[in-house]
Amino acid sequence: MTKYIHAFSDPLTDEIDQSLIGNKGYNLCLMHGMDLPIPEGFIINAKATKEYKIQNDFSDKFLDELENNLAIIQDKTNLQIGNPEKPLILSVRSGSMISMPGMLDTILNVGLNHKIVKTLAKNNNGFFAYDTWRRFIQMYSHVVHRLDTYDFDEILENYLLGANLSAVSQLDAEDLEEICKMYLDLFKERVGEDFPEDPYQQINESIVAVLNSWDNERAISYRNINDIPNNIGLAVTIQRMVFGNLNDKSASGVIFSRNPDTGEDKIKGEYLLESQGEDVVSGFITPKNISETGTDDMFTDIFSDIYKQINQISKNLEKQFGFVQDIEFTIESNVLWILQSRNAELNAQASFKVLRDFVDEKIINQNEALKLIKEDHVEKAFVPVLDDSQELKILTKGLPASPGVISGLVVFDIEGINRIKNRDEKSILILVETNTNDIKAMHASDGILTSRGGLTSHAAVVARGLNKPCITGAVEIKINTQKKNISINNKIISEFDTITLDGHSGEVIDGIVKTIPQEPSSDLKEILNWCKKIISDKDIADSLKIIKQAKLKLK
Repeated sequence: MTKYIHAFSDPLTDEIDQSLIGNKGYNLCLMHGMDLPIPEGFIINAKATKEYKIQNDFSDKFLDELENNLAIIQDKTNLQIGNPEKPLILSVRSGSMISMPGMLDTILNVGLNHKIVKTLAKNNNGFFAYDTWRRFIQMYSHVVHRLDTYDFDEILENYLLGANLSAVSQLDAEDLEEICKMYLDLFKERVGEDFPEDPYQQINESIVAVLNSWDNERAISYRNINDIPNNIGLAVTIQRMVFGNLNDKSASGVIFSRNPDTGEDKIKGEYLLESQGEDVVSGFITPKNISETGTDDMFTDIFSDIYKQINQISKNLEKQFGFVQDIEFTIESNVLWILQSRNAELNAQASFKVLRDFVDEKIINQNEALKLIKEDHVEKAFVPVLDDSQELKILTKGLPASPGVISGLVVFDIEGINRIKNRDEKSILILVETNTNDIKAMHASDGILTSRGGLTSHAAVVARGLNKPCITGAVEIKINTQKKNISINNKIISEFDTITLDGHSGEVIDGIVKTIPQEPSSDLKEILNWCKKIISDKDIADSLKIIKQAKLKLK
């Protein structure tokens, strides 16, 4: 009997794997089994989405199964879809067998309407209610109806400008209510109908839009770049919303269970108070360091118990999955919820340290560690590093999102990159934020520099996966895309001028710099010793050949 939906609480049998329910859904099921704080939900499997693609519609059997699973969440939570007094609000997320961070669409806050928002706004919750309504209108309009997010951002920015304000947090509930009205007017003008008030219509249209995002341009580009097959299938995860923007005891964030740049056994991550998860990973806002000290709003002060809880959960997840984890979380009124965990993208040197440490800690054995080595990491381990003996003119400093040193010509788009490639020169792509829509340009460039965004944004993760030197959140940079130049502390740098990025330190340097060969780390040397115990030819000198032969022996 064909089953289209798998609840988080359902057992994982031999027939249920990542190809059927996606990597995100599979991991959520495992974490539910570990009794971690996971909001209730279920996964629409790849069979259902493939059938929809063929028939351009869902079967009655699927719709009955969907209704039953929504009813189960309502019973478990004592919340009801469409009930203004106790509404069940949902997220609709994509998930494939291979993680594609930021490339597929998500819709949050599904199930809101005028009546629910007005009820939520009671008891001094007006800011939360209209902020969440604003977010939903924009995200639903963009993903379901393909309206440009720029038009909504322009309404918001013009309102802030007119009020002489600089951030949404400075608005009050009445301001946000007025902005929501403007958003709804824009929707009606562009779509030709009123924004849907029926939560079930919103749910159904959100599911279809998210599964159709498999065929968007950035997702296709990402699969081509990373050799991901087009036919592996897509699952859709439906989950109860938890709200990181509810109050000043709420937040959203992302952490790595170990430092993805150094491999140090210490969590590294970012967060934003009174925010939703998309704020942190989108790259539009530069989040705060979760381990930062000496500030009035330190995470470790505001959420001291939760900081300890996150540390313990990250260790448990490493043991479960056998690798460093990239974990998305939300805190709602001082209660921690885990939304996702996946294997983290690490740079080369960090990956060698992590694998050696994992073997020492008996999380995995040597053979398992060798199977996890990426061959391009071995090549990256020998790329040159900055020669410290020279005098450098440091222009500014940002966040070191992906390591490496690159000197190249400044460009602002794919056209500039192509012009440079024709001259056999290196390019450094300048962006305000690392939006995943820029995947083609990011892949074609040799380095990436942004003025906004954090270390855990989707596109920073993508840059790390592409092994491109990347610096994000260089806030002193003023970018003029029309004139195609940047200003750093009154110094103007135009398109095709030369700068250098040091992705290890986050420094942006004037001109071309000298580099020196990088010595293999002690961790890589130890891994090579493991390999030499396995292979028969002990006289091979080339590190990559040694590792290739060892991996071949283990097959």
